[in-house]
Amino acid sequence: MKKFETQLQNIRWVDLTTPKKSDLNHLSQELNIPNRVLLNALNPEHLPKYELLESAAVIYLRTIDYSKTDAANIQDLTTKITLLISNDSLITIHRMDHPFLEELRHEAVEKNYTLKDVIKSIITSSMMTFDAPLSALENRVEIFEESIFETSKSDNIVREGYFLKRKASAIRKVLKFSLDILASLQSRPDFVWRDFQGLRESIERNLFYTEDVLENVTGLLNLHISLSAQKTNEVMRVLTVFSIFFLPLNFLAGVYGMNFDYMPELHHEKGYFLVLGSMAAISIGIFIWVYRRGWLKRPN
Repeated sequence: MKKFETQLQNIRWVDLTTPKKSDLNHLSQELNIPNRVLLNALNPEHLPKYELLESAAVIYLRTIDYSKTDAANIQDLTTKITLLISNDSLITIHRMDHPFLEELRHEAVEKNYTLKDVIKSIITSSMMTFDAPLSALENRVEIFEESIFETSKSDNIVREGYFLKRKASAIRKVLKFSLDILASLQSRPDFVWRDFQGLRESIERNLFYTEDVLENVTGLLNLHISLSAQKTNEVMRVLTVFSIFFLPLNFLAGVYGMNFDYMPELHHEKGYFLVLGSMAAISIGIFIWVYRRGWLKRPN
């Protein structure tokens, strides 16, 4: 466990990186915070949330894990930061030592930050980590759009589209729950709505981008399905046209291939040529009929 501790203007800040249960048990006794509250911070399943307890307020944040760029669910794509706010202390618990937290630890000491400054900085920096992945996601959607019309990549299109939808959906969920945190913080006396106005606008803008990505990918997948269905229909159309030619010819061949004892045409000296002529006439007639119907033309 890596521990950083400093005294802010009005509160004590303890920052813990990858703590164990035994470390949290000791800290619970030292700071007089219920043990279950601290242990709950190790649960990786939490979504962003503001929770008000009897002895403390808890903020669960999610920030992008840059080591897992190909992840597509919340638990793998993001990592959790927990803020425990009591009357005389602020405890931050996280599994990764993010660069913005390391920078904040130095600034908090040099600039003599207050509790409000530290919370604002952590929340703002956490939300800013989504900017670069969203830009990369939008670029990837543009590449995905170009691949829709490339038949050589058709096998990977559905897999890629599903990945993009899952990733955009995970980011959208985190951003939506993060907006709820800002709304809950405004109810605290030490925060006003102007404190997070810029951050709220930034989150809403990123939320718009994620929803735009989801709509685009959904539309592109539907387009891919329509193109695939069109190609299938074209193949079936060609096969149907060919079957129209061969059905009557197969009927004639079947009739004269039954080998009954009494079939006068079989013994006619010109029977073979008459049947071939009939087949040719039928084929020409079908061709003219199909051509006038426009079934031989490729649809636009």
